[in-house]
Amino acid sequence: MTEALFAEFEAASYDNWVEAARASLRGVALESLIARSYEGIDIQPLPHAGNERGAATIKKPGQYPSLRGTDYRARPWLIANEIDIADPDDFNAALRDSLANGQTAIVLRDSLQVESAPDMQRALAGIDLGRFPLFIRGDGRSPIIRYRLIQTLLRKDIFRELTGCVGYDPLASLARTGVMRADAFERLAVIVEDAGKYAMQLGSISVDATAYHDAGANAVQELAIALATGVEYLRASGASGLNVSLVADKIHFQLGIGENFFMEMAKFRAIKSLWAQVLRAYGLAHERQRLWLHARSSLRNKTRRDRHVNLLRLTSEALAAALGGVDSICLPAFDAPLGASDVFSRRLSRNLQLILQEEMQLARLIDPAGGAWHVESLTDQLARRAWASFQDIEAQGGLLASLRTGAIQADIEAVAERRRQDLASGESILVGANAYVDEAETPPKPQRPQAPDSGDVEDGIRIKPLQPLRLAEAFESPQPKAGAEA
Repeated sequence: MTEALFAEFEAASYDNWVEAARASLRGVALESLIARSYEGIDIQPLPHAGNERGAATIKKPGQYPSLRGTDYRARPWLIANEIDIADPDDFNAALRDSLANGQTAIVLRDSLQVESAPDMQRALAGIDLGRFPLFIRGDGRSPIIRYRLIQTLLRKDIFRELTGCVGYDPLASLARTGVMRADAFERLAVIVEDAGKYAMQLGSISVDATAYHDAGANAVQELAIALATGVEYLRASGASGLNVSLVADKIHFQLGIGENFFMEMAKFRAIKSLWAQVLRAYGLAHERQRLWLHARSSLRNKTRRDRHVNLLRLTSEALAAALGGVDSICLPAFDAPLGASDVFSRRLSRNLQLILQEEMQLARLIDPAGGAWHVESLTDQLARRAWASFQDIEAQGGLLASLRTGAIQADIEAVAERRRQDLASGESILVGANAYVDEAETPPKPQRPQAPDSGDVEDGIRIKPLQPLRLAEAFESPQPKAGAEA
């Protein structure tokens, strides 16, 4: 068919392109077109079969090594946006509206103030918990929210029908807040064991790498840390006498979505094969080597000025995650950098995903990115680099040991500083921050950052916490900053 369509044109080769490119560059070296990513990967100007690898290993969705993720025709990704409302009654009203208008999962965050079982009952009043998967996403207070949920539901038949993940991730909380209970791993084992008894379909361990993503980590670092976190939990649970297969079934992964479209797509594909490799080393059969993958857009590249541009960023990020084959996506509101969202901004973040599913019809396709040379090459390179970085973390004694020495924090801060310098010099562009700024817009007032919640920790492990990065912040004061001009 291809030959019939293009028979009238003269065949072109990569060498033909190189010749034409060199002529157009007028003496500038062809190598100048190669871009080097924050991951240390050289991005070729024209990826092609001659310098790429990985496509020969492509298999059907769900098959080992799980590179292609879920067949969206059978189950579209869940629209799992968060609602940043503290009052249980107001949260309930917003959640019911979201579920009635396209959201397909329930997310409980640290911001929800549930001090008692009646508070949780009010937050979830009138919600069909057997229909919508339920997720707890948070740091210091997630065990409290989980406890209130169990208080509310344990005596009801619905508890055994719950799906989703009421996850506990003490290492992510440690990285974010700087503190962790001394008995955190023992508590984790108890949570997994309880979930195995009372809620077989419900995940109970969250491997949340967004704390590192939010601090500026590149894709290789994020993948390696996610693997190291998961292995720490497998190791700790195994030491407590739990079956590794049971523990692996209870783990849900959460990665951030960054600004590099193809790199992020490759990252979501790579984590599946990497985790399958870990579970294979533990002796699990191929059909048990899959993972649940949640993607969450961060505030790292979001702006307060010209904030509607964030809608375009969210769209690109959601598309990258969907093409990467994730199981659920959270898109914070486009005005999240300014504070709490409202009905309008939450509706737009929800509808972005609905348009991708219903109008772009991504839910009717099987891995549309599969086989693309550039995507497959990035996936392969990311996986190899992330595995090497993961092995380095293990050689240091594991993730906890590396966090305690500060090695992880230092490596991520080095990447974050490069990102800042690239923006300051104009080497990279953030629309509405260091270029294409709407000078007529009144700059928003600076906001005092909210201190992280360290939960009920009084005595335990303490480290230097990661520092969240929002790249536009340096350009949002009334004084002009150095950088590229429109």
